[in-house]
Parts: sequence; structure tokens; C-alpha cells
Amino acid sequence: MELGRRNFLKTAAGAVGLALLQLTGFGGNAHAASSKSDVAMLVNVTKCTGCWECYKACKNHNSLEGTVRFDPEDPPELSSNCWITLFALKRGRAWRFRKHACMHCTDASCEQVCPTGAISHQGVAVVIDQEWCVGCGYCVQACPFGVPHIDEHTGTARKCTFCIDRISNGQEPACAEVCPTNAIQFGKRTDLIATAITQVRALRNDSYPDASLYGEYELGGLLVIYVLDDRPSVYGLPGAPQLVTSNAAFKWLSGFITFGVAAVLPLWLLFRRKKQIETGHQTTIEEVKK
Repeated sequence: MELGRRNFLKTAAGAVGLALLQLTGFGGNAHAASSKSDVAMLVNVTKCTGCWECYKACKNHNSLEGTVRFDPEDPPELSSNCWITLFALKRGRAWRFRKHACMHCTDASCEQVCPTGAISHQGVAVVIDQEWCVGCGYCVQACPFGVPHIDEHTGTARKCTFCIDRISNGQEPACAEVCPTNAIQFGKRTDLIATAITQVRALRNDSYPDASLYGEYELGGLLVIYVLDDRPSVYGLPGAPQLVTSNAAFKWLSGFITFGVAAVLPLWLLFRRKKQIETGHQTTIEEVKK
């Protein structure tokens, strides 16, 4: 029954779901009460040695398939089975690496455009509920960091969960736990920002005039904060990432409405999902990993 519902929604939910979001105000606001989280992750690119331990830990903890590759000149791209990779930057004979995964934005474009409410803030993390994801791909198009990807087997979007199962039990995310150089730190967000500011100042005083802090304010504040020794664009990060709203996504898909998709979408599914979110429905780790 679940597969039948998902296939049906794949056909009908897209444009109409977004239209209903406009009318009902549902979608994209499930995290409003959480605002900025009290925990975060700090990544300092000057401390990363490119050991790929974070990548391996993510693969192991989440039982993700795929070949383990460590060539800095050909790093694996993010995919439905690769939730962490390294952005590699060569300077002369030296390499710099930036851990790249979901940023878990406070103002998350993926959450804004999701027509079924499958993407929402669950505590501190932006999570994709695999039961409600219909594989429409709007999150893939909307994310300014290129994070979510559609799994060819499940037909659903998948990405980093910020190890929601671990942090809910007082543990660090798997990637932070195994980092041998402390390039990845996990802790209280305000403390990490203070640490990052100090580190950026030190870099600017040490021949890195363009050193920068990334993630403090972008998209309402990111859960992943970076200390960079250069401008964000040098490390493959958008200087001013923009929030894609359901209004913009609606424009992408307005053509489908012309073909009368609205007539076949069961309204009760969306309103039922809205009620679940409003009453505090929490995604379980089993749902995340399906």
C-alpha cells in the first residue's frame, strides 16, 4: 500500500502540492520554533589533512554502499550513497580540503519547496522522512549546496542526517568523532562561533588576509560552520546563498497545473501530514535510513 501511495503521489503531488502550500500556508515552516540550534559543527580547513576518516565513518555508520575512494584529484561526488566528501584545493604542492555535506540550514530551501512536508527540522537537523518523500526532486534543484540526491533504488531523496540518532543520545556525529586532527568539532553553537572568530583572526594575522568565517549568518545560520583561509568561492561555497521559496518552485512547475493534475491529488494526505508535523511528529532513525 505504501508503494502504491508513493507512486500515485509521484504522478500527482508536484505542482498541486506546491499550489496547496500557497493556499494553506503549510510547508517550509516546521522549524520555526527551533530557530537557531544550540549545537553545531565547526570545520577548519587548515587543520584537515585529507585523511578521509570522516567519509569512511559516515559510510560505515549509515551503511552506505559504494566504493571508498581517496584520490584528492578525483574526490567522489555527493550522491544518495555518499553523504560526505572532500572539496579539494591544490595550492602549489600543498592541498587544502573542505569537508562537504549537508549544511542543515536554519532557512532551508529544500524544506521550503517540499510539496509533501517530507523535509523538516527534527530537533537540530534537517531530515528527509523517507515514508513521505515522493522523489519529486524539488529539493535537489533548490539546494544551493548541491546536497540532496535521488536514490535510483528507493526513488527518494537522501542526504546527511547530522547523525540524528547519535546526537539524540548525547554522542557526536560519526565524522566529528573520528577526526584525528580536530578539524571537525561538535559542540555548542555559540562556543564554536567564538572559537571560529578567534581562528579567523589568527589566520588574517598570519598571511591569510582573506580568511573568513562561513555559516554564522548564511540562510539564517548554518549548522555547519567553516573557518576558511580564503574567500568562500575559492572553496566552492556560494558567497550569498539564496533561499528558494515555494513561490519560486511553484513557478517552475506551473505548467503541470494546466494539465489538470489538481483533479487527482487527494487533499487528505497533505492535511494529514500537516497535522502530524503540528502535533510534534518526529522522524525515527529507521525512517531516515529506509
